[in-house]
Amino acid sequence: MKIKKIIIAAFRFILFPAVCFFSFMISSCGHVVGSKLYSADYPLTRDTVYSVSGALTLRIPSGWTTAEDNDCKCIDIWLIRDDFSAMIDLFTLNIGAIFLPEQDSMLTAVNFSRELKIEKLKEKFKPVREDEFFELDNNRYAAYEYQGDEGLPIRVIVFKYGERFFELAAIPSGKVAGKTADTLELFRVQQSLLKSIR
Repeated sequence: MKIKKIIIAAFRFILFPAVCFFSFMISSCGHVVGSKLYSADYPLTRDTVYSVSGALTLRIPSGWTTAEDNDCKCIDIWLIRDDFSAMIDLFTLNIGAIFLPEQDSMLTAVNFSRELKIEKLKEKFKPVREDEFFELDNNRYAAYEYQGDEGLPIRVIVFKYGERFFELAAIPSGKVAGKTADTLELFRVQQSLLKSIR
């Protein structure tokens, strides 16, 4: 009888919590379907903008326009809000062959993207929240947020399309005509653009 009671007690206080914890960990490790932070329901126009590299297209959001990068020629797509309070840039990540077979390429790409920002901003780079990994229309994405040199939150989404990695950065422009960009709406616009990638 004593052995039976010991086994029951061991199950109740050791094995059962361990099984519950293991199940929780398994369910927590999966990718989130869609961003938990921002919806992808901002209205897009029927107008399409082509990336400079020719790798993909996006639909232009309502209240936004496209511009050309006349300086560094490094922006694939440059979208500007009509009131100039925000912009969204698409860049090709020139990662090269830095992946090892056992590495998660998405994790490596998002870390590479972040390191570029840290290198540029130095001590001005301040993370805003933990990285977010999610799926949308069966495609994987990783996102991170940080404060830029103006002290405003910037969100960068890293993704793979075809054989290339890209980053889609949503950047508020500070006060324009006494108005600061609504970052929640800006990140909603950014999230909606993902659904229009072709």
